[in-house]
Amino acid sequence: MLNYLLDGGPVMLPLFLLSVLSLAIIIDRVRAFRSAGGSVDVFRADLNLKLTDDDLDGAINHVKDSTGPVAACALVGLQRYRKMRSRGRKPEEMETTVSKVMEDYAPKSISGLEKRLNLLVLIASVSPLLGMVGTVTGMIRSFDKMSEMAGLDPSAVAGGISEALITTASGLIVAIPAVVAYNLFSRRIEEYNIGIEECVMDVVASISEH
Repeated sequence: MLNYLLDGGPVMLPLFLLSVLSLAIIIDRVRAFRSAGGSVDVFRADLNLKLTDDDLDGAINHVKDSTGPVAACALVGLQRYRKMRSRGRKPEEMETTVSKVMEDYAPKSISGLEKRLNLLVLIASVSPLLGMVGTVTGMIRSFDKMSEMAGLDPSAVAGGISEALITTASGLIVAIPAVVAYNLFSRRIEEYNIGIEECVMDVVASISEH
């Protein structure tokens, strides 16, 4: 490994640092998504059982015992629903207010999961470019050797070609995991957004029913 770092030239240092940063971000985000809770469908199913029975306090306790952005939005909406219901507000007013409160809170609940994902995009974009820089510098080194030798000596140009190939491969190796991780995390965030929208409809439907 150390030989590759040395043979790849000076461009390998920033690529190595980017790979370490990318790995740290991926591990951090995996922990964040794991702490966000399990299946959204299971959470909604349990919540709907409480709402169907008009057990508002039980629904709120269930949400408090859960984690994740969907549970956070549901808690905000249900607490507002209970407050307005105790004041005898009209169902139409409660539906509008509760849905707005939950939708307004959704970006805040998701923001914690979106942290540092933009850095993965940056790493995925910059790493191949750095690899191309190493490719260019390696080829320049090879041509310089050729001009010095006044001919094509394989042993003289091998170092430059090796540098070019190593940096190209390294740039792609750093970029690919960052791209894959970003897309997987983005997909999970989209699932949470859909779960929030469905949860809003569940709570509004419960208000209409009861």
